[in-house]
Amino acid sequence: MSTPTKARAAAAREEALAELGAAFKGMQAAFRRLRGRETQRQDELSFAQAQLLFGLADRDLSAGELAAVADLSPATVTQMLDHLAQLGLVERTRSEHDRRIVLSRLTDEGRTLIEARREDHLRRWREALAGFEPEELRVAAAVLDRLHELYDSYSSKE
Repeated sequence: MSTPTKARAAAAREEALAELGAAFKGMQAAFRRLRGRETQRQDELSFAQAQLLFGLADRDLSAGELAAVADLSPATVTQMLDHLAQLGLVERTRSEHDRRIVLSRLTDEGRTLIEARREDHLRRWREALAGFEPEELRVAAAVLDRLHELYDSYSSKE
């Protein structure tokens, strides 16, 4: 490959990396806005509340376990669980193995609500990605996996 061709290839790669970085930052900002604006709504389930309920879809969890799943503080989770219990979406019981631990589980109403939310999300997800070929989606997944590894590596370095 000639030097001008190498230079054009390097410039094209840098441009593509910049476009990917801008798109990634835009997605992160949209996600932060989603989490922020929905917590202010009183008439429907917030994004963070839905994340808690999704975390309870397959098993009963303590507030600490649920905080790790939902990427929230245990204090925030406890407050949210209290509210969700008042709404009849979650029930809280003491663990049979350790009475100090309070476990949360979905009620039938909570399960119905979260399944409807999941179906709506899957429909929107499929619509948003409908124009991409399977191989393009696999490449996108590989890029996101690599970024995941990158950001995890920052917290593991001293």
